[in-house]
Amino acid sequence: MKGKGLPLGGILQEFALGEPRPANVAEIEAGLSTMWRSAAKGTDEESPVTRASALTLLVYVESSDAAREVSNLIADVTRQNPCRAVVMVMNPEGSPEGLMASVSAHCHMAAEAGKQICSEQITLEARGDTGPELMSMVLPLTVSGLPIYMWWRAGHFTMPGYFDQLLRITQRLIVDSARFAATRSDLTSLAAWSEKHSGRIRLSDLNWARATPWREVMAQCFDSPDRRPYLQRIHEVHIEYEKESARLATQRAQSLLLTAWLATRLGWEFHYAETRGPNIPRALFFKSAKGEVKVERTLRKVEGGGSGVCFSFRIDAGDARFSFSRGTDGKVVQTLAEVPGVLPIGRTVRIEAEDEVEILNDELMLVGPDRVYEEVLALVARMTS
Repeated sequence: MKGKGLPLGGILQEFALGEPRPANVAEIEAGLSTMWRSAAKGTDEESPVTRASALTLLVYVESSDAAREVSNLIADVTRQNPCRAVVMVMNPEGSPEGLMASVSAHCHMAAEAGKQICSEQITLEARGDTGPELMSMVLPLTVSGLPIYMWWRAGHFTMPGYFDQLLRITQRLIVDSARFAATRSDLTSLAAWSEKHSGRIRLSDLNWARATPWREVMAQCFDSPDRRPYLQRIHEVHIEYEKESARLATQRAQSLLLTAWLATRLGWEFHYAETRGPNIPRALFFKSAKGEVKVERTLRKVEGGGSGVCFSFRIDAGDARFSFSRGTDGKVVQTLAEVPGVLPIGRTVRIEAEDEVEILNDELMLVGPDRVYEEVLALVARMTS
């Protein structure tokens, strides 16, 4: 066993049993039992080891490096959501061909002094063309009687057909459209998947959750009765985000999701998209009850930017204008409402984004479906097709 000593004061302990070996369900279960017996021997009566699991979390990644990265994230996730995590690594270039498996655990001190809560992780690597065999290996490793969630942590969304057997027992699929390199095609593919499985598998998008503060700030701007009529007068929307950013995919997807959110909430009908050349976001045109609405999305170079936090949203409604802008500090949004006959009103709203683990933990706690997101995603597919 490889470990880091007993955890003290809430410090996380991670330990593993041996090196990856050819995968076999019986041997994996035996390895887990051996690991827990060894862990128990390494503790005293004042720090007992307690295995805990509230769900099975299936995690899909596309490389060994991604598997190591996600293992660190799972260690933090289990502080709030103890689970059995099964990490599925697709490595078609790996050799020798076959399925490899390893077992490990993540332990931390519970609120009650001296009690160690431990969650187990099974990592399965499919080398070569062994994806279908991987599915038959995963199924018996899920924990009977507990919810099964799948976290699709990949740079694209094209789910192979052999995943269907896993989907039959999965209650929620969690994706992150911020990771989609081909934003338009991946969101279209995700929308088709959502339509096929709607009503049976609930869908979460971490990037949609990241955009929640933006939706809240914009909605609050129109809370007062005197501003609400301007929602029906919107004729133009301008969205700007960073051209040279490591998080370009995050902002690109968010611009589409926020546009579709406005359209679905206000009853706009998508009309057409105007294509203007490679690497230039298309202008989108909608029909509202009052006429045409144009949504202009613009990439721009931001002085001092590049970290993917600069983002602005401007709404033109009749002779009024409402703007929302986050600068390079990434922590606050400046809002400004300019309404005829009234002095401009601005305010500063803290809107610092949660990290990946915080958002994932929130999504794991959700029970019902997100019908608004499903509706938004369906519209995004029509906007980008």
